[in-house]
This record gives sequence, structure tokens and C-alpha cells, in this order.
Amino acid sequence: MTWLNLPSLNHSLSKAQQYQFDNEVRKQQIKTSQLFTIITLLLSLMFLVSDAHFLKEHFSHIASIRISVVGTLVVAALFIQRMSVTQAYVVLSTAVIAYNTVVVYVGILAANNGLDTYQQGTVLMIIYCCTLFQAPVALTAFITTMCWVSYIIGITQFSTASASVIFNNTIVFFIASCLGLLSVAHRERYLLGYFISSQRLKEQELKTKEQALKDALTQLPNRLSIMKRLESYELTIPNQTLVMMADVDNFKKLNDQYGHKHGDMALKLIAETLKETLKPYNSFVSRYGGEEFLIILENIDSKETQAIGNVLVSAINSLNHPELPDMSISIGGYLTQGTESSINECIERADQTLLKAKSEGKNRFLLNRREYAK
Repeated sequence: MTWLNLPSLNHSLSKAQQYQFDNEVRKQQIKTSQLFTIITLLLSLMFLVSDAHFLKEHFSHIASIRISVVGTLVVAALFIQRMSVTQAYVVLSTAVIAYNTVVVYVGILAANNGLDTYQQGTVLMIIYCCTLFQAPVALTAFITTMCWVSYIIGITQFSTASASVIFNNTIVFFIASCLGLLSVAHRERYLLGYFISSQRLKEQELKTKEQALKDALTQLPNRLSIMKRLESYELTIPNQTLVMMADVDNFKKLNDQYGHKHGDMALKLIAETLKETLKPYNSFVSRYGGEEFLIILENIDSKETQAIGNVLVSAINSLNHPELPDMSISIGGYLTQGTESSINECIERADQTLLKAKSEGKNRFLLNRREYAK
């Protein structure tokens, strides 16, 4: 589709944005152009009235040409919704140029009968191209040029129209084309600006929605996101789902000795480590509040729980930051059995197991009252 647009209008769009622009804006323009093209073609048959009055000798011939061409082009225009953007514009452009050829042909017959006013039909085609026919600037310029060229060739080679009439019409065509193309360029820039603004607004809205579901410090899912996640378990809780509550050991002491800045640094580091460690699993790692983290892993074999818990505890033990002391976490886990009444029950059991892990010395992982100490 890039050949259909002015380069100055394209430089602001990436390939993905150009594709989206074609699919959103261009397809709507094609739909509108399809409607107006069909209406214009059908309305053009009204010229048969003037043909019958001024060109009686050629009326049957002209009528057959007008009706057959209009009928063919209308049928072709009806099928463009199934086409790509480029194909649709090619069909619509061909329809306009083809009908202009009919206009020029009738103008030649009229000129040879002393009726120069018929030649103004091409002006109507140019006006249509620059208004109701919503095509990109380059394509509009191509169509209007083809209309003008077909007029010049037809009238100069096959009619008896005077040079002054042809010259005057050429000036009118040129002015109409220039004004029309300026209008199209203005419309295109407006559409592009509107599209870019709407895209930025959508991106900002999406970013805002995403941020609303994330904890500002750790960038993990926050309580609102947790609630949405838990809603997915309202109807059924998958069997073999490991629910874990993790708590940073001695976090208050760390805050008191090193300050809240270092406390925040520790939480961010631990959050990143938990998330990175659990990447191989279908995991949901979130900040439950304060120094607590809620972790949900689905489709976990009971034999894996020990390894998973130990890996998490060891990963935090292994953290080495020049501005932070050694850190550890305690984890309480609960593996669903398919008999739980709610996901909140699972979280409560994991939290109870966490308290037990804390009371038994911290820096350890407990699951369903079974201990897998580091």
C-alpha cells in the first residue's frame, strides 16, 4: 500500500502502524468510496435524458455503452469488500477511469455535433475523484491525470472542437485538479494526524490499565490483579495447583538498620528473583502486601514441590548485593487436592503453613505441614 501514499505522509508510521492504518482507515475509505462510486455511476445514467435530446442520431449507441459500462462497473464494485486494500483501490480506480473514457467518447460525439458543453463531463469526474472518492493523494493524482490525458487525446485526435475550447477546458481541468489535490492532501494529513493521536491514546490507556494491575515498586501483579486472578478460580480450582505464601525474613530489622530505600531495593530484588526462578513454570507471582508474596503454580506434580520450594529459598539465599545484607525467605505452600471449597481456603492454608515455617526457624519451605528445610 505504500505506493498509494505520499512519502511525507508515511514517514511517521512504522510498518505495523501502516498496516493498521490501511486496515482501519483505508478500509473504511474504501467502503465509503464503494458506496459513492456505485451511486455516482447509477446517477450518471440520468445523462441519457440529455443524450436523447441533443444526440438523437447516436442515442441508441450511447445508451448501450453507458448502460453496459455502468452495469459492469457496479457489479465489479459490489465485490471489493472481499479484496485487499490495494486490489479494492485498483478496481475502484479502474471504474472511474473507465467511465471517464465513456464521458470522453460521448464528448467527442457531441463536439462533432457542435455541442462543446459535453466536454465538461471530465471536470465532474475530477471533482468526484477529489471529494467523494476517498483515495490517497498519489492515487487521486494518478486518476485525475489519466482522466485529463484521455480527454486531451480523445478531443484533439477524434473531434472537431476548436483549439480555444480545448485550451479553455484544459485550464479548467488543471485548476480543478490542483484545488482538488490540495483538498485531498489536507484530508490525508488530518486522517494521519487523527490516527496517530488515537493510537497514542490507546497505548496510553493500555499502559494505564496495565499499571493499575501492577505494584508500583516491584512491577508484580498487585492486590487488584490478584483479585482478578482469584476470580478465575470461582467455578473450579484446578487439581495439583501449588499455592505459596512467601515472606521476607527479618524485613523490619532490615528496614530499621538500612532504611526504607534499601528495604525497597531488597523487595525489588527478591521479586525479580522469584519471577525469574519460576519462569519455567506456569506461574503467577504477585505482591500480596508489605513483604509478602503470593505465588500460584498450576499443574505441579506433588514430587516437584520439594524441589520448587528449595530452589526458591536457595535463590534468595544466593542473592549478593553490595548495599544489602544476606537475605532469606520463608515459604508456606499448599497443593490442591480437588476438595477445596474456594481458592481463598487454599491461600489461608498456605498462610498458616507460612506461620509454622516462621515459628520453626525461618529460611525454609513447608508444604501441607510437611517440612522441606533448606
